[in-house]
Amino acid sequence: MRFSTRTLLLAAAAALVAAACSSASVVATVDGSTIDNASVVNLRTSFMEGSDYDGEAYRGDLTNLIYLEAQKNAAEQDFGLTGLDDPDAIAAKIANPTEEEAQIFAAVAAAPDRTEATADAVAEQLIIRDAVQAELVNDVEYLKDIYENRFEMLTNVCARHILVETVEEAEAVKARLEAGEDFATVADELSLDTFSPGGQLACPSAAGDFVPDFSTAVATAPIGELTDPVHSEFGWHIIMVDERTAPESIDELIADPIQYLHPTLVSNLWVVWIDDAVKNADIDVASQIGTWSYDSHGILPPSAG
Repeated sequence: MRFSTRTLLLAAAAALVAAACSSASVVATVDGSTIDNASVVNLRTSFMEGSDYDGEAYRGDLTNLIYLEAQKNAAEQDFGLTGLDDPDAIAAKIANPTEEEAQIFAAVAAAPDRTEATADAVAEQLIIRDAVQAELVNDVEYLKDIYENRFEMLTNVCARHILVETVEEAEAVKARLEAGEDFATVADELSLDTFSPGGQLACPSAAGDFVPDFSTAVATAPIGELTDPVHSEFGWHIIMVDERTAPESIDELIADPIQYLHPTLVSNLWVVWIDDAVKNADIDVASQIGTWSYDSHGILPPSAG
């Protein structure tokens, strides 16, 4: 399990890490902040019960804690954010998760080797993520660029479509619909998209999730009106947008960017920030554990012999 959305490239090693050091022994430092052995051991029941720790698992868990510490330090340095590890805030996050967060916590609870300390660490990561993302999207020039040039990345829609092979077929479909035939009936008869009964797409859908041209069409087409034929890599579409949610002005977007920005945009900003936070951190790992590698974003095991 990884606490961050960044995939870590850890060196795999089957060697055991001996539990010779005390619980208070420092196993890593991040910009002068210390991580002790107990913080790692408390993440797994197997660590707490055993006399030796699986080396790969231990280094993986320590790497997660290093990432967490680097993010806290960078959040304070970059944005003045403090108190992100407050125990009351962590408890509140676990007690009142979003739907997405509830699934994450359920996965932690279902893992037989994980402990409540793991859930706490995950909650801390989510708190950091939310706080930092709110700062990252608070960039007026960035938001103006998305609003003016990638409006589909700010838009959610409920839409229907009928997909056919040629523009002539699409024009014939539109003519039948304009003559009063039922959209769902024509879609079930003719549409090449057999995964959307009646032509109904998932509602709501992010316009930015669709292929180019189709995404632009659903982001801009008049509500409740048939489009002209729209070409995509799959063929030709006749589209009907039934509902759409998008900021009505740049000021509305600036007031609450997280509400409108496509999750991919927010995630991309977050991942770049994490990479920079770790790359710029001064990280040191106890020699008996291994060596921190900035290239592989993880801990290399000690050299044999």
